[in-house]
Amino acid sequence: MALRHASQRPFVVGVTGGIAAGKSTVCRMLSLMGVAVWDADRAAKSLYRTDHGLRDDVVGHFGVEVAIRDGQGATMDIDRPALAKKVFGHPDELAWLESKVHPAVARAFDTWLDNQRARTWVVREAAILFESGSDQGCDAVVTVEAPVALREARALRRGASPEDVARRMNVQWPSEDRIARAQGTIWNDGVRPLLPQVEQLCDTVERWAAWRGQVD
Repeated sequence: MALRHASQRPFVVGVTGGIAAGKSTVCRMLSLMGVAVWDADRAAKSLYRTDHGLRDDVVGHFGVEVAIRDGQGATMDIDRPALAKKVFGHPDELAWLESKVHPAVARAFDTWLDNQRARTWVVREAAILFESGSDQGCDAVVTVEAPVALREARALRRGASPEDVARRMNVQWPSEDRIARAQGTIWNDGVRPLLPQVEQLCDTVERWAAWRGQVD
């Protein structure tokens, strides 16, 4: 097992997983246990409101139809459904958007991490952790997994359309690739209880963080 590490900051555990695998459920459990969790997907959405440069780049590239404006005509946010229509099914446009969003998200994470130095370890939650290359900023990665059919059923129960589920699965790595790259796997398959696995993860990460401290 190869673990990356850097001194004088918390040990960073990336938590990822495919659509409806249960990544957010695991992260909520970790948060209730007192672990600091940074949600990359939520951060990316808020960046459109707070990062004026990113917002202007997106509107400039995709057009005013993706802009949400105030009463004076100033762009305040991005219309995500309108933006999604611009990029899904258009790999070049998606690649352009990711080339702008991923660096902005990385900067936001670094700023957040600077404020967590008193902690032993933290979690970076991201649906496309490997796909975006963000795993390179983690000391270890844990993937949350479930069978594809179960994930599809969960997503449909939440109101997603079959087309949206298929589209999201197509842009995410398959389970076997995530498992091969991750340092640990949590199974949310309805058979193996989640809580003992999350508790075991906490114990394991404490050992990883202690090992990092000894090496440093």
